[in-house]
Amino acid sequence: MSRNAGGSRVRGPNSALTEFLRERGIDANAIRHRYEETIQQQATASSDTVVTVSGSSSTSSSRSHEVETRVSSTSRSRKRTKKKREYSDDEGELLSRMTRPRPGQIDFCAECQCRFTVTAYSKPARDGNGLLCHSCGSKYAQEEKQQKKTQISSRKRKKSIAAALLDKQEFAVPNLQDLCIKIIAKYIDDVEILGDIGDFNMEKIARILSRNRSLKDNTVKLFLGPSIKRLHFWDCSNLCSDSLELIASYCPLLESLTLSMCGQITDKVIDYYSTNLRNLHSLTVNGGFLVTSGCWVRFFDTIGSQLVRFSVANTLRFNRNPLEALVRNCSGTLEELSFSRVGSLQDEDIPLLLQLPKLTALELSYMRSAITDDCMIGLLRLVGSQLVALNLDDSGDLSDKFLVEGVRPHCGRLQNLSLALGDGFTDVGVRDLFKDWELNNGLISANFSRCTNVGDEGIQALIDHSAKTLVILNLNSIYNLTSATFRLLASSDCEFLSQLDFGFVHCVGDEEIEVLTERCKSLQLIEAYGNIRISEFAKLKRGVKVAGRQSDSL
Repeated sequence: MSRNAGGSRVRGPNSALTEFLRERGIDANAIRHRYEETIQQQATASSDTVVTVSGSSSTSSSRSHEVETRVSSTSRSRKRTKKKREYSDDEGELLSRMTRPRPGQIDFCAECQCRFTVTAYSKPARDGNGLLCHSCGSKYAQEEKQQKKTQISSRKRKKSIAAALLDKQEFAVPNLQDLCIKIIAKYIDDVEILGDIGDFNMEKIARILSRNRSLKDNTVKLFLGPSIKRLHFWDCSNLCSDSLELIASYCPLLESLTLSMCGQITDKVIDYYSTNLRNLHSLTVNGGFLVTSGCWVRFFDTIGSQLVRFSVANTLRFNRNPLEALVRNCSGTLEELSFSRVGSLQDEDIPLLLQLPKLTALELSYMRSAITDDCMIGLLRLVGSQLVALNLDDSGDLSDKFLVEGVRPHCGRLQNLSLALGDGFTDVGVRDLFKDWELNNGLISANFSRCTNVGDEGIQALIDHSAKTLVILNLNSIYNLTSATFRLLASSDCEFLSQLDFGFVHCVGDEEIEVLTERCKSLQLIEAYGNIRISEFAKLKRGVKVAGRQSDSL
């Protein structure tokens, strides 16, 4: 007797998709039937002609009505065809799913045509028609895996090139020494002693740790020793005051010290430095906002007579009293002085710098309330003759008067000039500064970044004056420049120009950059952030790096 004679409804296991379609009365035959009907209707619709309307009269209105009827009927037929195509594609995909052999069935490989048993892991063919056997599927999987590895490696290489560009370096295969330094920096917590690796390699490791925020209380001791004379920590945010105090204990012969982002440095640490670092002649403190003005006064009274370079930034407690102590104790030795974002200094405090006649480098950046034309002209009248570097970034109150009456007649030895964010400088003022400036032999570095009122005349006068000596030129965000300025730069004899920044200067394109790289033989780095006209199709000379192109984005 047959097992189904009694009308048994016992069935084998089915997939969720099969049960879903059965509940809604959908089977493979019905889908196949609708699919064939759709194909037949499309073939019929393509052979039909478009119905047009023609009248007995040949007036212009009837002709226009005929054209409109043709266009409307054609557009409607296209919409119907598009909908039918989308509907047929969905049904075709569903049909291919339902007609695919189930696990356990026997099928023929779409590539080698051999018989094999279908499993849940059988891979479809590349064209989507049929399945692959185990051997063909494994071969295809290996090719797919290799392709993914190639994509990952190319992505990593692109990231490495972009990182090298941001660091203004050239991407290359690292040597054994650099690989060892990177491994040491990666596992710095497990290192007990660095040994005699040299000051240069020691500073490299310190830079990597500062970048990764890995310079901590337990790792700072690796860089300290009785023979250390130069120490530069660029991120001291994780160092407590006790660790900063250990620097003077472990390095009594220290001559140059740089501490950046040292928010935990206190009066106790500075007082300890002044009494124990007897050979210190260069100090840079960035972010020491806990150090009081009285502590700075004691520091200069104790050790000021030996300071050659002093720099302080990002503090509000360095006011007139420490400045008076500085000029009183350091007037005979101080050559480089830098104040950046020191908001407590005012306009009336700047004339105190007149007591520093040996200054060769001066920075007063981001101090709008303390900088005016009259005070700076008076200062340059005394110290300008020996100044080599002058940085007055973001000095909003300065104007063309400072350039013409201060810099031009008094700064004959000036080589590095930075006037970024100078809203008060105009095109005429910059032109009058550099035009026929016979007192000065030429600038090595010029920064007019974001001087939005400067244009072609001023920058062209700068090029005419300093073309033979310029090494670094920053013209970022000078919107009024035209391509004529860059043609002049290319035609000038800029044999030493190595770094050029014209980010957000939209007049420069692929043509201009090709001419610049061809004519400027020493050019190594071009920064073009925000310049949409520079693409990857520009033909650059070998060895020239371009940072900031949109095509180089990851």
